Amino acid sequence: MKARERRTKLIMLFMSCVLLTAVLSAVPFCMADDRKDSGKHFDKRGDRKGEGVLGGLLGGGRDKGNETTGEIVAWSLAAANLTVALSLLLKGVKQFVPLGPEAQKSLSKFNITQKKYLMRLHYILNPVILLLAILHWTLSRCKSTALPEWGLLTMCAIVVLGIVLKFKLCPKDFLRNVYKVHTQPVLFLILISMLVVGHLSMD
Repeated sequence: MKARERRTKLIMLFMSCVLLTAVLSAVPFCMADDRKDSGKHFDKRGDRKGEGVLGGLLGGGRDKGNETTGEIVAWSLAAANLTVALSLLLKGVKQFVPLGPEAQKSLSKFNITQKKYLMRLHYILNPVILLLAILHWTLSRCKSTALPEWGLLTMCAIVVLGIVLKFKLCPKDFLRNVYKVHTQPVLFLILISMLVVGHLSMD
C-alpha cells in the first residue's frame, strides 16, 4: 500500500512538473497578446468595454498600456517562478529516470545552486508582479469573463502565503500547513490556467 501511494505521488509530481514547465513556456505568448483587439469591443452606447477608472483617465493610451503591462507581468511571472519549474523538473528526472549515483548527485547540487540564486528573484519579484498585475487588471478590465479576476485573487493568496512563510508570520505548527499549500504545484497550475484561458477569452 505504501509503495502504491509513493508511486502515485511520484506520478503526480512528474505530471505537475511537465505541465508547469509547459504552461510557463506558454504564458508570455498568451498574455503578451492581451486585449490586442480591445479597440474593436464596443457596447451598445459606443463606449469601449472595460475601460476601468485609470483606463478612462488615460484615454487613448489605454490599449498600448494594457499590452505593455501584460507583457511585463507575463515575462516577470515566468522569470520569478523559473526556479520552481526547474526544481520540479529536476525532482521528476531523479525519480523517474534511471541515473547513476554521480548523476543524481550532480542534479541535486545543481538544484541547490539554482535555488540559492534564483529564489532571491522569486521572493522579490512575485510581490512586485502582484502590484503590476493589479495595475494591469485596472487598465484592462473586461466584462466578458471573470477568470482574470479569479486568477488575480488566487495570485494574491499565493503571494500572501509566500510572505507569511518568508517572514514566519504565524505559529510554527500552522506554518507547515501554509508551506504545503504554497508549494502545491496544482494550485499554481490552476492560477496560470485561469489567467491564460481568461485572457484568451477576451481576445
